[in-house]
Formats: sequence, structure tokens, C-alpha cells
Amino acid sequence: MRIYISHFLTSWTDRVFEFLAYILLAKLFHESLLLPSIYGFITTLSAVFLSSHVGHWVDRFPRLPFVRYTLLVQKAAIIFCCITFYILLRRQQQKLLDKVEQIIGFGIIVSCSCILKLAFIGNNIAVEKDWVMVISGGDTENMITIMRRIDLFCKTVAPVSIGFLTLTPSAPVIIAIWNMISFIIEYQLIYRVYQDCPALDEEYTPLIDHDVSPATTSASSSTSPSITQYQQQQQQQQQQRRRQNKKQNNTGDGVSLMEYIQHDIFLPSFALSLLYLTVLSFGGIMVTYLKLEGYDDITLGVLRAVAGFMGMGATYILPILSQKIGMIRTGLWALWFECISLIPVILSFVKTIPYGSIFLFGGMSLSRIGLWLYDMAETILLQQFVEVDKIGGIAGWQHSLCNFFDLSQYILTMIFSDPSQFFIPAFISFCSVLLATIIYTSFVKKQRGHLIHLHID
Repeated sequence: MRIYISHFLTSWTDRVFEFLAYILLAKLFHESLLLPSIYGFITTLSAVFLSSHVGHWVDRFPRLPFVRYTLLVQKAAIIFCCITFYILLRRQQQKLLDKVEQIIGFGIIVSCSCILKLAFIGNNIAVEKDWVMVISGGDTENMITIMRRIDLFCKTVAPVSIGFLTLTPSAPVIIAIWNMISFIIEYQLIYRVYQDCPALDEEYTPLIDHDVSPATTSASSSTSPSITQYQQQQQQQQQQRRRQNKKQNNTGDGVSLMEYIQHDIFLPSFALSLLYLTVLSFGGIMVTYLKLEGYDDITLGVLRAVAGFMGMGATYILPILSQKIGMIRTGLWALWFECISLIPVILSFVKTIPYGSIFLFGGMSLSRIGLWLYDMAETILLQQFVEVDKIGGIAGWQHSLCNFFDLSQYILTMIFSDPSQFFIPAFISFCSVLLATIIYTSFVKKQRGHLIHLHID
């Protein structure tokens, strides 16, 4: 339970600031999409080049100090950003804000946001890809599903709360104070999680009890001493490999790019990364575009909340679907569903079409089901396909690739910064989702030998 509370606080902080940053940037620089796009471009560029190194640090450094450091850096970066936003907005209200102050303030916000993004990536890889594997004993589906549900709850509720909060000029100050309080709570929670699971200690070696009986190990009649011994031996081997890997990583470079490309998980990972080349979501660019189109903060918050609720539905669908058709085909169904859902969104940019707004918001909201289904499926496949001592490195490369394509959307909106040209990046985004679907379809064909399966497994 503690790890879920900690994850909620981390996710809430990230979602609140993500939405707040673009809302406040739109207030400060309301002429076009250019400066919000530059903000997204630079912060994402930092992740493109440094995510693989962050993933290597996850494999290299002790678990508890690493997660605690990432928490500290996250909160400090957000506090500095909030203070800067507050000063700039106050100066703007007093009509004292000049261009030099705008540039300096924008530079501080971008720099802190780059640090924040890298710290969040490090925390995400460490907790979701590594800690969850250890705590769950390798059976990660339930924990991943709950954590994604928490993510989507935060993604749903945070924009609504921020929509109301931005009505007050002191919104950045409130967020800064909240982060100070949140850090104290999270810092202690993560320590308690570490204490509650001795296997998280790299120096821990599980004891193998050859006299364990079924009655003492599980209430299930299917549990046997040999299975318990096997699980303990596997855990011991994983710990030994991780310790050995840490020693090697002290002088090595971790998982190389070619190792990542040649790995079985590469095609699903590449497909996931292509989904980041999109403006067809309620992300920062779409929020800025809709704000320039005349939508107010509360409406944007509610619309994003609706999409979040759709995504939360995916967390309930995944266990049912994976049980019936398996995790690999769940990913396939998810991507095709997302692709089909985005067709009305593209049609909505044809100005003469009736009910364009319904097509736009309805299609984007429905597509969240497919997106989050695939996101969870790919995370579980990564944990199943990748050796435990390479998860940090592989996940780091995956984050770099995701951020590379995320970067591309900002390049598109910097080139086509006029809101009247927004249909161009929108169409390219749809093509990227279609390409991801085709790539993953080829992976399924390679793994299963066929695509159409007439009988349920």
C-alpha cells in the first residue's frame, strides 16, 4: 500500500505541474504556439540525450538513495519553476515585465523543467521497472495495472483542480508549498517500502528453507516446497546478477544501443515510442492550441478529465483481455483500437464537417483506451522479455526513443506555429500511430506465426 501512496504523490505532482506549466506559458506568451513549443522541445531534447544514462544509473547505484535523490531533485525543480512563474505573472499584471525579464525567466523555467524531466524518468524507471519487479516477485501485471490506474486518476483530476486553481494569481505559490509537504511524506514512505521488502537491498540474499511445507508458504493447495525453493533460488540468482552488474557498470557503459536494437523487445518498444509523436492528445501542445482557439482553463480541465476517465477504463479492461487472449495480442488490439478512434479526430479538422468538436474530443477520448492498454501491455512485455539486470538500461533507451519522437511534435509545431496550420502536425501524428500499429503487428506475426486466431487461448 505504501508504494501506491508514494506513487500517487509522485504522479499527482508531475501531472499538476505538467498541466500548470503550459497554462501559465500560454498566459505569459499568448501570441502563438512558438514559445510553448520551444519549452517542450528543449525539455524533451534533454531526455532524448540523457535518458539512457539515467537508466544506466538505475542499474549502477543503490536503490534507496537513488530514488530519494530523484524525489529531492523533482521537488526542488518544481519549486524553482513555480517561484519564477509567480514573479513573471506578477510583473506582467503590473505591466512592468520587459523582454529581458521574459527571456531570463523563460530560461530558468526551461532549465529547471529539464532537470525535473530527467529526475522523473529516473524515478519512473527505478520504481516501475525495478522495484515493482522485486516486490511482486516477477508477477507484475497486478501492480502495473494499479499504478497505471493511479496515473490516470491523477491525469484526470489534476487538470480540473488546476483549472480552478489558475483563477487565483497565487496558484504557483500553492503548488510550491504542496511540493515541500509532499517531499517529506514521499521521502519517508519510500524508506518504509524499502524496509518492508528486504529483497530490495542489493546485499540481501534470501534464505532457502528446504523444510518449508505447503501450509506455511501458502493457503493454496497448489503450492509446494519445490516451487517455493525454485522461486527463492531465482530471486537469489537475480540478486547476484544485479550485484555483479553493478560492479561491471561502475566502469562500463551499460546496455549499448545495438544491444537494445537487437533485443526481442525492440519492436514493441519502438512502436510505443512512435505513439509519442502526436499532438492528438490532451498534452501541452493541444492544450495551448485549444486555449488559442478560445477554450477556457476549466473547460480544458474537464475535457482532459473525460479523456482520463476513458484511460482509466483501460486498467480494468487489461486483466480481462490479457486473460482471454494473452498480453501480446492485447497490445495488438489496443493499437488498432487507438488507430481507428483517431480517424474522426482527423476528420474534425475539415472545417466544413458538422459536429467537428464532437469528433475531435470524442475521438481523442476514445483513443486513450487503446493508448493506455498498449502502454501497460508493453511495460509488462518488457519485464517478461528483458533480463532483470538489464531492465534499467533497456528502459533508459526506450525513454530516449520515446522522448526523441516526443521532440518531433515540438519541431512540427515550431515549423507550423500558426494555429490555422495545426491540421498538418495532426495528420502526421495519425500517420505515426498507424506506423506504430503496423510495426507491432509485424512483431506479433513474428512471435506467434499468425495474426488471426479463431479460438480463444
